[in-house]
Amino acid sequence: MSANPTIDISIVVPAYNVSKYLDEFFSCVNAQTYQGFRLVMVDDCATDDTFVRAKKAGSALGDRFVLLQNKKNLGLSGTRNTGLDWVEEHPTEYVTFLDPDDWFEPTYLEDLHDAAKTFDADLSVSGIVRFEDGTEHVLATEMVNYSDELFDDSALCDDLAFINPCAYAKLYRFDGIKGVRFRQIKRSEDTCYLFESLPNLKSVKFTNNALYHYRVRRNSLTAEMDDAKYESMHQEFAKLLPKFSSGAHAPYREMFECQVFIRSSVGGVTRLAFSNMGRALSLARGELHWLDSAMPSWRKNKYLSFGKRRSRGKKQFALKASATLYKLNIFVLFIFVYYLVSNVLKKEVRA
Repeated sequence: MSANPTIDISIVVPAYNVSKYLDEFFSCVNAQTYQGFRLVMVDDCATDDTFVRAKKAGSALGDRFVLLQNKKNLGLSGTRNTGLDWVEEHPTEYVTFLDPDDWFEPTYLEDLHDAAKTFDADLSVSGIVRFEDGTEHVLATEMVNYSDELFDDSALCDDLAFINPCAYAKLYRFDGIKGVRFRQIKRSEDTCYLFESLPNLKSVKFTNNALYHYRVRRNSLTAEMDDAKYESMHQEFAKLLPKFSSGAHAPYREMFECQVFIRSSVGGVTRLAFSNMGRALSLARGELHWLDSAMPSWRKNKYLSFGKRRSRGKKQFALKASATLYKLNIFVLFIFVYYLVSNVLKKEVRA
């Protein structure tokens, strides 16, 4: 490892009341086999000692550590945007995002950076291991079974319709995301950010190595969704959908519609129903009405229709089945089955 590595990756890290995770986080950062990065951490007015602890732990990185602090609490999107504003004034070749309560293996950055450099990729994507907080039990491994080849046209990369659009586990070419910011949406801000950026991220490379470990807290299926978040998704998705009707975003329309269906119609509805199963039927019917009014072309979307394209794997088959249940106005059946599997049988299932 070079004593003075060339800095070509800026890492943006939002931090709010994560003090207890910072020792492990900075241990992972310091252990990276690729050290050509600058870490930009933004404290979102934490009420614990996140700022003080981060300042102390980050000092080992010297001038490769930048600690910012919001003047007021801005939430996840606003805090990431604070970091992006700083990066735009101090540009590097690549940008990535990390969450300080997760952990990642020593070769995580090297793996993404090698993929970007070797294949000249605008977007490099890592696999993810989802694990249960406290028990460390592995719940699922995602994004590890894609083609090893470079997709030189992201508009033709069908897998983007189904991947986890999380901001982390991805390395973005800076020029491709310049000027793009996270929307003030209470949930699925990552989905909007990725798909607003895609027209300028022409080439995609999957590493197929699950080196990022995402922490899932108990009862997160219900805790991460409420009426306000659900309505916020509807409002922001409805605002963004017209952007995919023409211009550079048009080739990504069906992919984005598929992601909207996954986040709102499957994830949003089921998680909201889990908090009160008596609402399951009305939620499913309300979502169908929203789909037909805000995104009517979903009914003919090739990723959501049997016969339009071959399903690759059980999850894509299940997604098309979910869409079919909506078309038949009986999606409530899926909710009850999902509830049984997730809450009674304690199995992790993701669309």
